Amino acid sequence: MDTLENPCSPAELRADIYENMKKEEQIKQLIPENVNVSMFQINCKEIRQHYAGKFQQIVDKEIKLIQQKGKDDTQKISAKFAEITARINQVPKNIDELTDTKKYISEIGVQIEKLKREIDECMKTYTILEEFNVELTTMEFNNKWELFKAPKNVQKVIETQNEVLNKKKEDMLKEMALEQEEFEEELDNIETMIVNCGSYDNIDHF
Repeated sequence: MDTLENPCSPAELRADIYENMKKEEQIKQLIPENVNVSMFQINCKEIRQHYAGKFQQIVDKEIKLIQQKGKDDTQKISAKFAEITARINQVPKNIDELTDTKKYISEIGVQIEKLKREIDECMKTYTILEEFNVELTTMEFNNKWELFKAPKNVQKVIETQNEVLNKKKEDMLKEMALEQEEFEEELDNIETMIVNCGSYDNIDHF
């Protein structure tokens, strides 16, 4: 049975649903709607529905658990992709931050592959829901397909951001070179001023 400490997987819940459906049918087979006793007819419909309904209630609860699992996993994985996208799009303030971002992009593939596997498991949950003819809300349906497209979407972000970062790196390096050139020119000016000051000191000796 599903507990907070040891929650059942959607696949385990699916198996249990079929088991409870089977038990519901067995109850219906065992208890007829009417029983003839001597010259009397006993109506067993309510008793039959009561016991069969217990199994149907369990089935309904288990289907809701699967649906909630799909919803929770979709939100959790989508949040991870949102974090990745936000980090990739983070605007670097200097060459060090830019280098860190490019390093992050080069290494993020491993995490994306792991998330792809999590998406595959999540899609299996939705397949189980389809099996039991569960209709998703509009939001659930949209979130499901946004998650399905997430790896491709983040790949597009990576390609776009790589171009942006390469251009920004080029601009930063040019700016650094210009600053270095200006710094060296300023040093030359200071050195010239010192030399000139030394010449004036020598005049006092004449």
